[in-house]
Amino acid sequence: MLKIKEMKPKIGFIGESRQDILDDLIFAAKNQFDYYELSAHYEGFSLKDGIIQQAKKISRNNNIFLNLHIPYFLPINSLIPGVSIAAFKFIKEEVILANKLGAKRITIHSGDKDLPDNKTVVEKNLKILIKNLRKTVNFAKKYEIKIGLENSVTSGRICRTAEELLNVTNSIKGLGVVFDVGHMNAIGLDPIEYFKKVKNRIINIHISDNDGKTDQHVLIGKGNIDFKALLRECKSAGYYGPFILEIFPPKDILKAKEIFLNLWNQI
Repeated sequence: MLKIKEMKPKIGFIGESRQDILDDLIFAAKNQFDYYELSAHYEGFSLKDGIIQQAKKISRNNNIFLNLHIPYFLPINSLIPGVSIAAFKFIKEEVILANKLGAKRITIHSGDKDLPDNKTVVEKNLKILIKNLRKTVNFAKKYEIKIGLENSVTSGRICRTAEELLNVTNSIKGLGVVFDVGHMNAIGLDPIEYFKKVKNRIINIHISDNDGKTDQHVLIGKGNIDFKALLRECKSAGYYGPFILEIFPPKDILKAKEIFLNLWNQI
């Protein structure tokens, strides 16, 4: 029986565009990555059936697990009914896409507050967020897909602190946490203390470094995050992945993987 101390971390990376999925998966297979997370920013949300089938074949033949990343700017918590309803409709389409691809984890974001300085408005945003996330989790459950809420980095968003994040995830059975290390460091929070608070809910970890001021997505070691201490906590908690390298530019991905494994093996 394989002992925990002998287990290897499961490492992947996030793509810049869904339109690059086949090239990215070929790269992932060639370099023995365990995961690939499809990003979604400003264009190319949908994929043609032929691309989906090719992506499934590459991932299946090379034991690569797929994650899906829903656009961070999606207004899932908007007070405007037509907007939040449309956002949830888009999320359902994303869940269906994930199922077609064979992806089993989805990263989702909390959305912007409508009036950040108005407590009453923010509380209403929070209620709508919880309502829509609960519906999302229940819908995704039909496809055996896990939903993870990512901690926010910008001041206009809900779920920046561990307490805010847990307030939402603890309200929804089955909702996990996507732990973005760079996000909390960029707003001056201690990644290790944050990890300790949310570790029991984590289903995915995004890895990148920064200077503690902005979300730079730079190579491990280029910022001030103590990754060795953080990975020690991960091992102690029995978390071995996925670790998704969210490093830009992509040319640094292999270097990031090398640095990550060197740190991991030192613990």
